[in-house]
Amino acid sequence: MSSDICRTILLSLLMASIPLAGRSQQNDTLESAVIMSESKINASLNAKFAPGIRVERYANVETVTAGNTLSDLLQRETSLYIKEYGRGMNSYLAIRGTSSTHTSIDWNGQSLVVPTLGQADLSHVPTYFFDNMTIHVGGNSALYGNGSMGGSIQLRTTPRFKPGTSGDVTLKAGSFYTFFGGATLRTGSDNWESRTSAYYSFSKNNFKFRNNTKRGTPRERQNNARYSNYGILQEFSRRMKDESVLQLSFIYLDFDRQIQPSVSTNDSEYYHHSVLDRNVKATALYSGTRGIWHYRANVAYNYDYELYEEDIIAAGRFFVSMENQLSLGKVLLNAGGKCEYIRPDVDAYAAGTKEWRNELYLLALYNVTEKLSLGGGVRATFVTDISTPLQPSVNLKYGVNKNLSLRASFSGSVKVPTLNDRYWGGTATELEPEKGFTWEAGADYAFKMYGWSVKSYFTWYYSPIKDWIRWLPAGEVWRPRNVPKIESDGVETGFDAEKVFGSSTWNFSAKYAYTNVMMRESLYSNDPGVDHQVAYQPKHTLIARVGYRYGRIDARLTGTFTGKRTSNDIYDIMKAYFLLNAYLKYSPGDNITISCELNNILNKSYQNVKFYAMPGFNFSAGLQIKF
Repeated sequence: MSSDICRTILLSLLMASIPLAGRSQQNDTLESAVIMSESKINASLNAKFAPGIRVERYANVETVTAGNTLSDLLQRETSLYIKEYGRGMNSYLAIRGTSSTHTSIDWNGQSLVVPTLGQADLSHVPTYFFDNMTIHVGGNSALYGNGSMGGSIQLRTTPRFKPGTSGDVTLKAGSFYTFFGGATLRTGSDNWESRTSAYYSFSKNNFKFRNNTKRGTPRERQNNARYSNYGILQEFSRRMKDESVLQLSFIYLDFDRQIQPSVSTNDSEYYHHSVLDRNVKATALYSGTRGIWHYRANVAYNYDYELYEEDIIAAGRFFVSMENQLSLGKVLLNAGGKCEYIRPDVDAYAAGTKEWRNELYLLALYNVTEKLSLGGGVRATFVTDISTPLQPSVNLKYGVNKNLSLRASFSGSVKVPTLNDRYWGGTATELEPEKGFTWEAGADYAFKMYGWSVKSYFTWYYSPIKDWIRWLPAGEVWRPRNVPKIESDGVETGFDAEKVFGSSTWNFSAKYAYTNVMMRESLYSNDPGVDHQVAYQPKHTLIARVGYRYGRIDARLTGTFTGKRTSNDIYDIMKAYFLLNAYLKYSPGDNITISCELNNILNKSYQNVKFYAMPGFNFSAGLQIKF
């Protein structure tokens, strides 16, 4: 099927759905067959079709993490590994040993991944704007589309439809002249809502560190690491008479950041540079329910712009998508697709470069019995001048009893080469898309005993990837090449235990991940990297927490462990490190929250990426007033 045919099908599907949404329902029985809550209006319909995988959900993200970035949130709440080039600098996620280009991240159905790079900088995603988050760990392109080889993160903003005016003012200040200020105003009624949010963040970022490239590892102050960011979110939501919802959203983000130099060049102004990023994202989302049919249509545009020295790397992207879910007793069906057009503006690309990326998928869920659920589906991807295989998904979940459930999943995934991969310095027609499979199996166990409430999980997975794209030396330049085969396997486990003692509540939780990711086949004979752990991928990561709540006081002590990993030299072993952080929140009134964070309490000297310093002990204090 050609891209033109695909575009025609998708546009026809979208246009045909709009008038159907407004038709009167003729069957009273069907009207009560499916009732979608408001929280589901902005949620993706696809996660439920994979009962064999574990999904983590986080609500009230903007309240819990006000002033932080998505990078901060994931490091504080999960055992996922994030590669940081310094405090507040570029941060990229690696799930199950995959690269940052192997995780899809979207907001209300719109991708936050920059198409030129094929990845999202987590330090550029302010959690203050978002209401809730869902994390799917594990590859499954049938559910989430191109690039979902390691996992997927879904961010949502959700209308509340409450009469009157409400909002908050949030202030936060801390070490290294760091400041955050944000304000949100919501106004509306039972049927409409307007939300305006804005924030500003600044830091001199002049922390002290140990310079391990100099004799005696002297303490130095970090130079050229200042950043200032601001952003605006505007949304308008309208609930129609038939309970369908139209949501118009707009985000503008501006990042003006110095590039933190390595410790060896900290004092050399020759290596001091800065970068400016601007992102515009607009989307119109229409969703609703008509008896057994739930629909969701999205039209979006975004523009990503980066200026480094005199080089501009920019791209405009327009897409439409449609999801249609039918509830047929024990069977759920979901059919949909996406049509995406990308027009880059990059000096290193040939003039007139453009690309179409289109997708069609079909998913199904069969609740065989109260204990057994089967899910699966398939997705087809159509990209300009690239052939991609179908991406299947098969899932199973079985409830042994009220405490124990077992799950299993098999899925295929694809990642199309990024625009830089394909067009930087000339079109790389020889590049193949990356192709992977994931097998996983696990169990979830929950019980209550002697006043304790305990939830736990265990997952094993195996994920081989063929034609992994890496940039390698080609004479005096670097060019993208397909590495024949990389394999990732490992386990993930965790628990959460809570007990109430009179007026207080204690909570104990831990999450551990063992990640074994190796290159099995190389482009070169006698490559020393074969059968060795991929660079910057720790085998062991752990997060453990003790929490205590009493009345209006909430306190948490969190420890995170990042195991040994290599730099780009497989024989260069970087030390493991352990960080201890504390968080205290006090609410003197229903609408006032005072918080304090203590980070790296043990004042550990460490580097996440080789030769990029990270701060020792630091702190911040925050105030949030709601109205």
